Amino acid sequence: MELHPTEFHFPSFLQGVAEICRIKAEQKGIDFFYETDGDIPAGISADSKRLRQVLINLLSNAIKFTDEGSVKFIVKTQPVDDSEEDISKIYRTRFQISDTGVGMTANQVEKIFLPFEQVGDAQKQYEGTGLGLAITHNIVAMMDSTLEVQSEPGQGSLFWFDSELRSSADW
Repeated sequence: MELHPTEFHFPSFLQGVAEICRIKAEQKGIDFFYETDGDIPAGISADSKRLRQVLINLLSNAIKFTDEGSVKFIVKTQPVDDSEEDISKIYRTRFQISDTGVGMTANQVEKIFLPFEQVGDAQKQYEGTGLGLAITHNIVAMMDSTLEVQSEPGQGSLFWFDSELRSSADW
C-alpha cells in the first residue's frame, strides 16, 4: 500500500465525508456533529482516497457502536510556521472523532488495532471483518502519524490523529 498525494479542495472533501456519515447516523437515530475551526486551508496536497478511507472507517465505527447519543467529527488546523506565504504552508491538522457509544476497557483498546480482532457486542462484530482499524492504523502510520484512542466503558470513545498537510493553490 502506498500513498498517492493529489491536490484537492479540503473543505469540500471534509463536507463530503461528513455528509456520508451524517446519513448513516440519521438512519440509526443518533445525532451527528461536524465542525472545523475557521482556519482550514482551501486546497491541500494529500492522498484523498486513503484519508477518506481512514475518516469514514473511524466515523462508521463510532456510529456502529453508538446506539443513543451522538458522534462528533472535529477538524482543527494550525499553521506549523508563521511564514506569510500561503501557497505552500504546512498545517498541523487534527482529525478527531468522538462518540457516546459503548466504549471499551483498557484491555480491549490494546487489541483493536490487531488484524481480525473485534471487541464488544458479538452482534456488532458480525457487521465487519475486524480489519478496518488495523488497516486504518497502518494508513495513519504511513502518513507519519499515530492513531490515538481514549475510551471508557459505557461512556464512549475518542479517536484522533494529527497530520501535517501542505496547502496547495492547484486544487
